[in-house]
Amino acid sequence: MVWVQRELDALHIAPLKRFGQHFLVDTNVRDQLVQQANLTDTDTVLEIGPGLGFLTAALASKAQRVIAVEKDRTLAIYLKEKFSERTNVMILHADALTISIPDHAKIVSSPPYNISSKLIIKILNSHFRTSTLLLQEEFAKRLTAQSGSRDYGRLTVMLQCIAQAKLVNKVPRSVFYPSPRVDSAIASIEPLKEALTIQNKRIFADLVRTLFTQRRRKLKGVLDRYLCRQYPGHSKEILSSTHTPEKRVFQTSPEEFINLSNRIAQAVSEVNVR
Repeated sequence: MVWVQRELDALHIAPLKRFGQHFLVDTNVRDQLVQQANLTDTDTVLEIGPGLGFLTAALASKAQRVIAVEKDRTLAIYLKEKFSERTNVMILHADALTISIPDHAKIVSSPPYNISSKLIIKILNSHFRTSTLLLQEEFAKRLTAQSGSRDYGRLTVMLQCIAQAKLVNKVPRSVFYPSPRVDSAIASIEPLKEALTIQNKRIFADLVRTLFTQRRRKLKGVLDRYLCRQYPGHSKEILSSTHTPEKRVFQTSPEEFINLSNRIAQAVSEVNVR
């Protein structure tokens, strides 16, 4: 922890709240992240928010290539100098939410908490190989939640339809400097080998997002109102051709959301061709 303060003092900066900066300082947790990622000398690794390069150095010793994306300009300059002799490390000064994730990359990061939701969606929309992330514990629980549970929500469904998440290990807040107000967890995410087909991703994403704004209400009623708003004049026709489980929204499984979405997509397509 002392070395972090020394480096920050030398740079004449303090951790920035707007960037969600909490620097990982625990060697054991760093090594757990690297080990969980199961890196080889042929892997391309993407790291989001490398900070002072504590994790970056460990990744570079295992992987063929490390792309570290740092939003803080001062830290990006610092990292470029620090890793100037490491030919397999590329430092990008950029917002991680605006870059393209390399195909088949392994994502290994301790990203800022304040971009977690958007980052997960971005990862899911890419052709990533695996993702090993140090996340806020409560957020990690959302990714792995079962339907009907308190933590089950929109992000859970969006992830579990195309990937599998696992909570690997809980991590105390003391492994960071400065310490955040909450504990963390290492989570791993891998694409499903046989994911169900989503016929229309726009309809699916809109359906899940809208229905979870009323997560505790009966699915049929919320779906009816959704269809009336989205497809006026055809809502009853679409609803009649769509089997709706007798459940509340938060009790509906990812597979059932996909089936609902696909039936709506099919019904909308049939209506449009008439």
